[in-house]
Amino acid sequence: MNQRSSDPDGSRRLVAVLSNPPSETDGSRTLSRVQQASAALGTSTIDVVNLFSLPTYRSDEISRAGVAPESWLSARPTIAKAIERADAVLLAYGISEPTGIARDLHREQVRWLTDLLRESGLPVYVVGDGPRHPTRWQRYTTRHFQHLSFGDALRQALVAVSRPPAT
Repeated sequence: MNQRSSDPDGSRRLVAVLSNPPSETDGSRTLSRVQQASAALGTSTIDVVNLFSLPTYRSDEISRAGVAPESWLSARPTIAKAIERADAVLLAYGISEPTGIARDLHREQVRWLTDLLRESGLPVYVVGDGPRHPTRWQRYTTRHFQHLSFGDALRQALVAVSRPPAT
């Protein structure tokens, strides 16, 4: 069981589990949102890892690109290493699943991650009621915390989950 208190420099490390690397953007919007969540959770160092290793422009392209098990399995060592160094985990890979063969592989990957997180004993967070992607957080916070600024709403929307959501 992982019970890290902080990095040698005293910083606390958040691991954000996203879907997959972007192919057409630099991901700065997503990373900015993850930084806001990190600040709200009291962490100062962020590791971003992806459930799926291949870049796509849109998450729905994973249905086509994610039909080979290797594209999922190759992400596992990076995820596991990041979890070993983490103080907290933010699940932000999105609520929508791919279709077809990729859906089964995605579900298998989420089950593997869920088992890893249970073994780690780390605090695990989501925004709202699931692993929403950071580009969807403002939509969620606007609906549920209409009278708050995004930053304040995000702090309210970050929820610790006792059992990571499985698909």
